Amino acid sequence: MSLMRINPLRDLQEVQNAMNRVFGDNLSRWFSDTERSFAGGTWVPAADVYETQNELVFQFEVPGFEKDQIRITIDAGQLFVSGERAVEEKNDVKYHQSERWYGKFHRSFMLPTSIQADGIQANLKNGILTVVLPKREEAKPRQITVNVQ
Repeated sequence: MSLMRINPLRDLQEVQNAMNRVFGDNLSRWFSDTERSFAGGTWVPAADVYETQNELVFQFEVPGFEKDQIRITIDAGQLFVSGERAVEEKNDVKYHQSERWYGKFHRSFMLPTSIQADGIQANLKNGILTVVLPKREEAKPRQITVNVQ
């Protein structure tokens, strides 16, 4: 008798993969099925988005990327981050397993009107792309003093 690994989310992931092909979005990183295809096609780097008093910050996991492989644009109130990791061609190599993502990626986020277009910064360090968008002065929190009469 042989044991068979059961993954109850496999059917759901197959539906998700079909939706990804139709809509170009990929949420398969949330599933742990090792049979998925990692080479070619579209993938989505994980992102964290947080806010401070003065900034809106986006962080993306893009290990192994160089700055010339990533494109960041802002248009019509949206932040667009895209890039591509090409498959490394190696002669006389036979892969037994490949789990790294290759191909193009694309992320887009609607931005609040409180963002100031000037002063946007992007930094790539240790595989983490950080995009910092400063807030407009009027959007920053301020302390109101209470007058006593």
